[in-house]
Amino acid sequence: MSEEETKSLLHGKAIQTTISPMHISWRHYMTGPILFIHLFAFILAYGTSGLYVPQYISRKLYPARIMPVSTGSICIINETEISPESETIQKEAASFGIYTALLSGIPAVISNMLLGAFSDRFGRKFLFLTPTIGQVISKTIILFCVYYQIDINYILIGSAIEGFTGGYLALLMASFSYIADITENNKQRSVAITFLEIAVGVGVVLGRFSTGYFIKVTNYVWPIFTACCIYAVLVILIISVLPETRIPVTEYRATQKSCLNYVTTIFSFYISESNKGDRWKYNICILIFFTTGITVVGKSSVDLLYQISQPFCWDSVKVGLYGALSSLFQNVICMGMIKILHLCLSDEGVSILGSVSGISGFLITALASTDLMLYIAAIVGGGTVLTLPMVRAIMSRMTSPDKQGALFGGISAVETTCGILGSLFYNTVYSHTVAFFRGTVYILMASCVLVSLLLLLIFTICSRRTQIHKTVTQVDVQEENDTLPNNLNN
Repeated sequence: MSEEETKSLLHGKAIQTTISPMHISWRHYMTGPILFIHLFAFILAYGTSGLYVPQYISRKLYPARIMPVSTGSICIINETEISPESETIQKEAASFGIYTALLSGIPAVISNMLLGAFSDRFGRKFLFLTPTIGQVISKTIILFCVYYQIDINYILIGSAIEGFTGGYLALLMASFSYIADITENNKQRSVAITFLEIAVGVGVVLGRFSTGYFIKVTNYVWPIFTACCIYAVLVILIISVLPETRIPVTEYRATQKSCLNYVTTIFSFYISESNKGDRWKYNICILIFFTTGITVVGKSSVDLLYQISQPFCWDSVKVGLYGALSSLFQNVICMGMIKILHLCLSDEGVSILGSVSGISGFLITALASTDLMLYIAAIVGGGTVLTLPMVRAIMSRMTSPDKQGALFGGISAVETTCGILGSLFYNTVYSHTVAFFRGTVYILMASCVLVSLLLLLIFTICSRRTQIHKTVTQVDVQEENDTLPNNLNN
């Protein structure tokens, strides 16, 4: 970017943000451990609060209802069929999940767009710090609610604070932008993004596995307290260890126009005339990301309610064990296979395979009546998670280095929106269909992934045709250039 373009963009003192000299050390690879620690702490707190909320609602609405409180299940002893009380608890818990998603998600959409775009100018470290500090505050509020057994509506305050600081997805955006700074614009970046997804998967696996046993051995307080401590350590780790990759070299004076221009950069991929040749690719990719993400990101609270009620009646240990094993298969084993799949498939091919897997898994879950069927669904549908990193990699390769933060900021905003709409939509559907067919919500999830599959097929076919056309055009131009000297000689 030229000096004049920079001045026009900022409407103030010129600033040039450069990628610092890339002497890559072990400290640059701390993004993986940071993501692992973040997801472990987040799942520990999220899983614990998710099990605590139905218990709190049960105690509040039905004080005489005899339940094994320490287990996390909302089924009473010897209850074989779903009761009106259990239905009410599930509906109330689903409604609380909607409020949480709205209060954390809506601010996060805006903050992620701003944080991602600003990180291209101000560096990546603050992009790591802002959401981490928000997590410390949010989890501390949850800790007080659980410890003193006060109204769970106070948890919504923490959710709003978490949203205004970017939410848990902001750290993923920071890591993907960081990796884009230190990798080449080829399949190396796809593999690097995949390894970050594996770090996420390992954190989720250990977090889910630990949560159930942690609650059973102690209570709901200690897992959340542990998460608060982990996030505090993470703040110190980011400040003291993680190197900066984008450094502003001159002083900056922010203006309203410059802030608007930063946000405009995010949308330019999809609407700008200057991006006309690749615009359709960005638009289809973001639609694929949305239709897949709305299930992968937005279904977690419904999964929990589905498992702790009839006919499964799982306790915290079973919920944690299932979550750990399914995450191990999906986020670690399936992600780890991407390198092998790349030997015979493109990024688009891997995404198509993932969508087919997701459709199958959701349909089996919808019809599940035993524990075994849920485990089979997790294995069959494990490939669902492959689509998101592949779409990220495809979009990153189409984008210049100085716009990676804006790109991933927009993607993170879409992913946050997926969490909001997915939680809102699926919790609403679940609360209205739980009485006659609990699996309805999973059939709708399979339908969303089917849309992703169709879009992927369209994207792949159109991309191949465009590539063939470019190749033919280049060959024709080369032949014309080769024949021109001969014609001149004649």
